[in-house]
Amino acid sequence: MTALLRIAVVSSLCLLGPQTAAAAEWVVDAGESRIAFSGTHTGRAFSGWFRNWAAAITFDPADLAACRAIVRVDLSSATTGDAIYDKTLPTADWLDTGRSATANFESIAFRSVAPGRYEASGELEMRGARLPVTLVFDLRIEGDTAWMSGRANLKRLDFGIGKTSDADGAWVSLDIPLEITLVARRKP
Repeated sequence: MTALLRIAVVSSLCLLGPQTAAAAEWVVDAGESRIAFSGTHTGRAFSGWFRNWAAAITFDPADLAACRAIVRVDLSSATTGDAIYDKTLPTADWLDTGRSATANFESIAFRSVAPGRYEASGELEMRGARLPVTLVFDLRIEGDTAWMSGRANLKRLDFGIGKTSDADGAWVSLDIPLEITLVARRKP
């Protein structure tokens, strides 16, 4: 488990709600935590994930206006398990890891949308574009273990991804869902 992944989960799971007066620290189960993406290619579903990412999150359920999250994703760590996709993803027309290997998300606001459900609004900077993104996520805590599950949707052309080779989405879906799942234990 990388230190960056531990920071991401610890920070993300501070969003656990009113059980604590201050943000708790959590230790991630790296085998159970991931940032994944999916879509279709020529009508067939594909999925992948980022092996390396980190987050720093400040969260106080009593003061959502003071909350902040910064997430950095190493785009060169994207993997699908398909050799052709994995060779194509880093190229200039797709993730362009030679020019900018990192995607950065910075929150603007958090809000509670239902018991155990939150929304983080922010901006994602990737491939020279900085655009609004909203992550909706659910949190569940049982004793000292917490589970977080969230989803955001990216429009790949907004970030210039595949614009030269597939601008009309004939080959690869224009919408790329991101799914974030985290499991962590409360640090003593």
